Amino acid sequence: MLLPFLLSACDGAKDKESLQAQHDLIMRSLANMVKVKGGTFEMGDFGPLTDEKLPISLGDDDKVLHEVTLDDFSISKYKVTWKDYDVYLHAKNLSRPDVPPGNEDDREKLQAPDMPAALNWQQAQDYCHWLGEKSGKKIGLPTEAQWEYAARDGGKYVIYATDNGRYEEGRNVPSTEQREEMTWEMFNYPVGKYPPTPLGLYDMAGNGVDWMQDWYAKDYYSHSAKKNPTGPENGTEKVTRGYEGGGGALSNQTVFRESNYPTRGKRSWNLPFYNARCVTND
Repeated sequence: MLLPFLLSACDGAKDKESLQAQHDLIMRSLANMVKVKGGTFEMGDFGPLTDEKLPISLGDDDKVLHEVTLDDFSISKYKVTWKDYDVYLHAKNLSRPDVPPGNEDDREKLQAPDMPAALNWQQAQDYCHWLGEKSGKKIGLPTEAQWEYAARDGGKYVIYATDNGRYEEGRNVPSTEQREEMTWEMFNYPVGKYPPTPLGLYDMAGNGVDWMQDWYAKDYYSHSAKKNPTGPENGTEKVTRGYEGGGGALSNQTVFRESNYPTRGKRSWNLPFYNARCVTND
């Protein structure tokens, strides 16, 4: 007769611990939201508007400069880490995504608590929506307009989303040696290791990419909505921002666009450099 009671008490303690962890995560996540005052800016490769009047991006899908006006919003200063995501997984009774095949020996390093969680788009969106449900706020992934506006310190002509707008390896982004010491090759490194942008955002220039709310279309800039654009109504790939690898200055600009499939089929893992950052729409 005592065993069911003990098991029930044990379950109750675990439930209480889980609820406390959820509460702490929600409070921490809301506290880490950086308020961004809305405004109007020229979205896209703004190189022709500067003194040099030359493109700054390697991309050919960001060349249509277009005026965009955004309402106020708040964006997380950090990417979602495994410490964050594990709380969500426990609350939803879900299994942690696996590491890519061939990287099993590096699981502990790849999925360390302070590393960005490796997620597909659906997992990232579900996590942000769950935070919204638990907090009573409207939380989701950022639109690419919101991300670029924040990365450019409120729409200024900022090329790199670093503390000073420049790409300085070894100081505000990792050098090859530093990257290899923290991880290896082009995979992520722990969040918050390098100085934040003037708005207080970490890891916007490198350390993987952030999933955007928007579907991707190569020609979207030519017919984008002017107020709070959210991308095409449908598509096959979702926009990512921030550049996934260690490609250096050429591909880490604030205007550079990429995309990928939202679920990547039925596989149970995602490459480490696909990550999440949530937005609260005030």
